[in-house]
Order: sequence, then structure tokens, then C-alpha cells
Amino acid sequence: MDGPGSFSLKNAKALVSGNAINFEVVHMTLLKRCPVVAVVSETLSSGRRASGLRYAVSVFAFLCLLLISSNEAYAGQASHPKREVDWHAIGSTPCVWSPPVVDAKGAIDPEATIRVLKANGLGCYGALIWRQGEHPFDWASFKRFVAVAKPAGIDVWAILIPPSEGGNSPPFNRNYVSWMQGLARLSLRFPNLRGVNIDDFYWDYKFFTPQYTCQMYSAKQKINPRLQFAPTIYGLDTDFAQRYGGCIDGVWLWWRDLEGNVGLDAWLKNSRLAEKDRFPIYGGVYAGTTHWHKEGRPEPSVLRGALETTCRYANGAVIWQMALTPPNPLLDVAHSFGTGGPSALAGRCGTFVHESGH
Repeated sequence: MDGPGSFSLKNAKALVSGNAINFEVVHMTLLKRCPVVAVVSETLSSGRRASGLRYAVSVFAFLCLLLISSNEAYAGQASHPKREVDWHAIGSTPCVWSPPVVDAKGAIDPEATIRVLKANGLGCYGALIWRQGEHPFDWASFKRFVAVAKPAGIDVWAILIPPSEGGNSPPFNRNYVSWMQGLARLSLRFPNLRGVNIDDFYWDYKFFTPQYTCQMYSAKQKINPRLQFAPTIYGLDTDFAQRYGGCIDGVWLWWRDLEGNVGLDAWLKNSRLAEKDRFPIYGGVYAGTTHWHKEGRPEPSVLRGALETTCRYANGAVIWQMALTPPNPLLDVAHSFGTGGPSALAGRCGTFVHESGH
């Protein structure tokens, strides 16, 4: 819906009368949408020889408004709930983003990793595809993991590295359109490949413009719209929701306080108000050491509280960097939220939020 100062191709005819451009309407619209161009237009067209120059400047201004309109329309396409969005694509147990279990030679052991997940009632795993880090997946080992996870009933999310961290997720690296296409094709063979996350998407907005994000999204939609795309962000406001909401299927929204959870419930509620039913919010909580928290991992009680709140007020939960090798008290906490666990929220994470987001 057009508001004050808005401009669209539908009301462009108001700026044109016959074959002539309505200079006054152009200028008033510019004052609201392109103030710098409006000042230039007024200055250049104020002299006695304004006629031809004024017409030329107004044509330029008119085209400026058309360009802005087309860019905004492209970036904000489908700013309403989309049918292909799965409001609980993470599942009803926390999704674990952690280094996989490895064998004696240091190679990724899919079967052992899946056994740990199953033993703890956890049905979702986030696999980081990277050239560095602790036992990362490459393309071949990732595809094998997805294949082994399918008969075990384990859902998998692919996690890609953003340009700010090198963008070196092999084999497509910074070509995220190709990534979407490759993962979408793989998900047709293995429907347990539920989604794609790009880490720290929030900090790379200059690379992931709304236009490029929509190009990525369109690439996977053409192949398999059931594959979900939910990038990592650290704050959610109406501006982000409006600009990106038409070309994502959700977000991983991370709570960065490893000392406590005061305000987490209100933060998630306010974030849901900002997205206005456009997409689901999956709450991310930390179970490992971060560069900004020198004191190490959170206490088990903090992780437990974060999961309790996130499971109630988000569409699902993601746990970051929780070692899958016992003994680990944080793994015990995750187990309590898994299927059959002792928590009152076991196997019910994200189910308290209505599928429309509220």
C-alpha cells in the first residue's frame, strides 16, 4: 500500500500529463524520496533559461524515482507469509551445531555422530562446511553425512561461511547462488536436508544486498522451494523484515548473553512483532566459548534457562558449539529437551508459537 511520499509504477502516470512531465509533482515527490536530487533540480531549473534544462533534469529525476521504485519492489517482494515456509523446520528438539564425532584418524564419523544425537533424543544437526576450524565438513563428507542421517531420521542444515570470515565453504565458496542450487538439488534426493544457514549474514549486508539475497533465494526456489533458507542475525527490526522478508524462510536469531537470560523472553516477543508473520524465528543459544566471552562456556543453568525461554517464545532452538563427546554437562542439558527427556518442554520446542508466528 502506498503511503505518504511513496512512489510506484502505478502512480507514475500522475507525474505525466500527455507527453509532458508534471514538474511540480516530480519535485514534491523528490523532496520525499530523493532530497539531494530535488535540491539540484530546483537549483538548475530556477534560472531564466530553465525550460530545456528543467525538462532534462526532471526526466533524470523521473527515471531516478522509477529506479528506486523497481529496486524496492524487487527487494520487498512477497512481504507476506509464503506457502513454502515451514514454520517449524528446525523440529521440536534443539538443533545442534557442533563439531562432529571423529574416528581414530581424525576423519568425520557420521554414524558415531548420529548415535550420539539419537541417544540424546535430538533430531536435528547443523553441519558447518568450511576449509578450516575443528573438523569441518567438505562437500563430499557433507553429502555422505546427509545420506547416512536420512534413514536415522536426523534432519540436517547446511551452514555456510560468509565473506567476512573468508567465504571459503568448498566447493562454491562465495558463489551463494551456486550453493543454493547445489543444496536444493541434493535436498530433492535427501528431503532430510531441511535448510541452509549463512553464518553472520547480519554483518555482511553490503555483500548480501536484498537484490542478491533474492537472486539466491530464487535459485533454490526454482529447484526445491521446500528447502528452507534462514540466515544468522543478531537483531531483528522492521527494516530488516521489510527488506529481506520476501527472500528468506526464517532467521537464526542469536542471544549473545552467556551470563544470563534476563530480557530474553521480551526480546523474542518484540522480534516476532517486528517480523509481522513474514517468517519464523529460530532462537540461537551458545554452549561454547566465544571471542567476546573470555570466561568460557555458559553454566549449565544458564543454557537450561536459555533453552526453556527459547523453546517457548521462538519457532525452534539452535545450540552452538556443544561438544558431543561425554562427559559434558551441557550435553546433559540438551538431552533433557530431547525426545523423551525429563524437561516439561522435551520434544516440544517451538510448538508453543502459533504457526503464523504468534
